[in-house]
Amino acid sequence: MAQVQPSAPREAARSARRQALLETAEQVFAERGFAGATMAEIASRAGYSAGNLYNVFESKEALFREVCLQTWAPLHEAQLAIVRSDLPFGDAIARLLENALDVCIRHRAFFVIYVRTTSGQGFSIEAFGDEALEMEREREAEFLRRAERAVAAGEIGNWDPRAVQSLFSGAFHHLVVRWIQDEEPPETLRARAAELLRLVRRALGLEVAS
Repeated sequence: MAQVQPSAPREAARSARRQALLETAEQVFAERGFAGATMAEIASRAGYSAGNLYNVFESKEALFREVCLQTWAPLHEAQLAIVRSDLPFGDAIARLLENALDVCIRHRAFFVIYVRTTSGQGFSIEAFGDEALEMEREREAEFLRRAERAVAAGEIGNWDPRAVQSLFSGAFHHLVVRWIQDEEPPETLRARAAELLRLVRRALGLEVAS
């Protein structure tokens, strides 16, 4: 007997329910932390029963990882595309920063979770799951290769590519952590990121000091 395929309205309702649960879970995890968040509160705030939630996500850990991947995966793909493009190195780092800023501001709740997991307030980045960890490693490796090409092509000085990577990504990570911890508005993050970009460009010889 042929299997009955779900109707389009049913699929749309299922997708809407899943998205509502993910968005609510992101907020609750940001407010309560992983340990303090409960499946019951997430379901209630999303307007569903706990049974509905467990029908979609088998555990709190699975839900947490899906919340993380929902933001992490598109960010990863966008950043990889920029790093792998033919943009000059200075333009590439500016585009990377702009993309990361947009995601941080649109998904502030996620970055509250991110700060918790990477600043000793939760458990560790491993909580994001193997898929997210692989994305992180791939993105770091691609940036390192792009920095190596920039050095070889004379786009920047003869710097250690790992130092270039640490200068750029480490400094931006610190800005985001402080932005979250100090509960600052988006315009503050944008202003400081613009200053950071100028400093990085100047340090790498991409911009002459005035």
